[in-house]
This record gives sequence, structure tokens and C-alpha cells, in this order.
Amino acid sequence: MLVLTCSSKLASLRRLLTNNLPESLKVCGALHHVINQNPFGLQVLVDQWPDVTSVICRPPMEEMTDPSDPYTNTYFLFSKDPQGLRQFLQDPQTVNWKQELQIQGCQPSLTDVLQEVSSKHGSQMHTTSNPLYMRDGIESEDLEKMRQISDLQFSSLKPEEANLVNEVWAFGGNPHSEHYISRCIQNFPNICARRLGVGKPVAWTISEQSAEMRMGFTEKSYRNQGVFQALIIQLTHELNAKGFPLYGHVAADNKSSQAATFGAGYLLAGRWQQWNFQPQ
Repeated sequence: MLVLTCSSKLASLRRLLTNNLPESLKVCGALHHVINQNPFGLQVLVDQWPDVTSVICRPPMEEMTDPSDPYTNTYFLFSKDPQGLRQFLQDPQTVNWKQELQIQGCQPSLTDVLQEVSSKHGSQMHTTSNPLYMRDGIESEDLEKMRQISDLQFSSLKPEEANLVNEVWAFGGNPHSEHYISRCIQNFPNICARRLGVGKPVAWTISEQSAEMRMGFTEKSYRNQGVFQALIIQLTHELNAKGFPLYGHVAADNKSSQAATFGAGYLLAGRWQQWNFQPQ
């Protein structure tokens, strides 16, 4: 296992990952932040150099101090060699299997390897798989759709509004997730819709430490009116201007959000995977 810190090597790795989209999206997005200010202090780990076959982005081990906080103990994974990945994952300097953690990626084919390795540490992975959406860029005329909603104003969320997001986020609902959401709001592009003259957000979507758009929500009274689609378009425009990869996932049963995502120009690109581990 090697930790890459050299700017030229990180740039070379980004080119390699770009050639492996959409499977490499989670790591490619995290690497974008590492190269540009790196507000979460992520590290980039490779199995070998220069013939890289597996990459993980994660916080430094010394920052993953709470064994019950999977939002901090998060690993972004890409591998071209599932067989060789076993050794990489079993290195205690790569993954701390004594903690509750989550691994995210866009390769369902890695599930068997992750299950095999995690079982050696006392527990099986719980796997969540959702449709993955991606688009290549955004056209200026897409922003015209923002002007169709006259009674709302668009702005960024405030860190103190993290509790609103946490209450409805399917992967949240606890103090650890609220702290994570607040950090994302403070450090990464996000957008919300507010009622004119009221100020409370009625819809939002947030980008996070792997540059993915996540946590999308719209109040019932504003659903099916194009609000969420408009938010996706606006945030996509901002992310695209900053050079982010443009992607996100939607739950398989969330047909309205899928329609908004398609309407915002995104196409189905594969599967989004999250593997959750709790040591016994």
C-alpha cells in the first residue's frame, strides 16, 4: 500500500480514473477534492505505482477516532483487479476493520470480494445498490428552466439547517449524520429553494466529499412542479464550472426523483454501491 501525495502522480492517477468512468466515479470525485484544497483531508491510497490496479480514498487513520461513526469512517473504492483487491483490503494500514465503516463505489462486481474479506473480521457487509446517473456537461440553455418557478428563491443552505436535511435523509437521522451534513454544507457546493419572504428551505440537493450530488429532497406541496429538476440543473452548472464529475444516484423506487434527474439531462450509467460493515 502506498499513499500518494505528489501532485504529478495525483494528476496521472486522475487521468487513469477518467479513462475508467463510470466505475471510477466515487474515487475520481474524491480525488478532485484532494487536488483542489481537500477540505476533508482525504488520503489517496494505491496498491502499487505506477501500475495501479486498486485505489482507495479515505480520511487519515488518526482522524477516524470514533469507531461508531461510519460517516467519517468512509472509504471510496475503485479496482481493476478484484482478485488482487483482497490483499489491498486486508492490509491494516488500508482499512480499519475494528470500526463501523462504509465503502462506496460504482462496481457491483466487487461485492463478493468485500463480503469475503469482511467475513474474516467477524461480520458480513450490508449492501445498498441504487441506479447511478451521470452527464458529461451542461449547456447554458438548461439554466432557462430555473426561471419557470416564480414563488421561490434559490440559495445555499446554512450549516445550522443541517438538521432539516438530516431529518429526511434516508441514510441519516442520527447525530453523526447531522455533523457530516453540516460539514458538507460548509465545504461543498449545494443549493436549496426557499419560499419568497419565508426563508425556510422547501427543497435541496447537496454535493459531498466524493463530489456526488446527494440528499435531494422536496416538500410534498412543491413536488411534481419542476423544483427539484431546477435545483439539479443549477447545482450541475456550478459543479461543471469547477470541473467536478457530474453524477448522483436515486433510489430505485423514487420515480419522481428519477424523472427529475432525467429531465436535468442525466442518463443511467450503472449502479451506485454502498457497503456497510459493523464489527462484531
